[in-house]
Amino acid sequence: MRGLAVLSAAGAGWLLVGGRTPHLGSYRPSFELRSVVVGVGSGLATFVLSYGLLGTVVPAAALGVLAVTVPVQMASSRDRKRQAEASAAWPDLLAHIRSSVAAGMTLPDSYLDAAQRTGGAFGETLDEVRRHLLFGGGFPAAMDVVRRAADDPTADRVTMTLIVANETGGHRVGDVLSALSTSIAGETRLRSAHDAAQTEQRWTAGVALAAPWVILALSIATNPQAATAFGTAEGAVVVGIGLALTIAGYLLSRKLAALSAAPRVFR
Repeated sequence: MRGLAVLSAAGAGWLLVGGRTPHLGSYRPSFELRSVVVGVGSGLATFVLSYGLLGTVVPAAALGVLAVTVPVQMASSRDRKRQAEASAAWPDLLAHIRSSVAAGMTLPDSYLDAAQRTGGAFGETLDEVRRHLLFGGGFPAAMDVVRRAADDPTADRVTMTLIVANETGGHRVGDVLSALSTSIAGETRLRSAHDAAQTEQRWTAGVALAAPWVILALSIATNPQAATAFGTAEGAVVVGIGLALTIAGYLLSRKLAALSAAPRVFR
């Protein structure tokens, strides 16, 4: 029975890390291997420390599962922040491109000038983009470099729009760039405002996730009867069910509070 409870706890930890049920045929991790390794190390250290303090396997395993998710969630949060910063830079880039096009420059030359002015991630790919424009597959290949480097839905929209605008040309290129810039800027402002408004809710969800387990650990550490009770098969089942419900509630709160992500059209 204890083994079943430990397996249930491990499955619940998988759900908290990945945010979905595992499917071996199509599952592709969305987090870095380094964060997973750090998470596993954190979980093992927490399990050993908790077992030494509490003296019971299943509560210590549950605390270890929760500790596994902390580095992974932190890495995921950093990735979301970097993606938000990259999306916020697109309107400035498009504004520079539009002004250069209005001044009579070609769209490829306008992109090179705008990327140099904007800097950041655009500056990192500037040399490779220039090589493609001069010696490679032209503007589509150059934009594919930008799209693969950014690796987000906004980059898909912008690069494909720039490719189509370069192929069609004409006096409406400026209008297309203006509409695209306005759309992305509005979406960025909406997501930034939503993220700021949800800060308190995320902290509340985190506290709700951790509080029951802090109380459980204190109860077992200070009360021998509680330690004995949670060392039984029935206690192990209670801990396993409690862990599953806690994680399910946390995931549900995150899901309800999140804005829908734009789909990836090109990869």
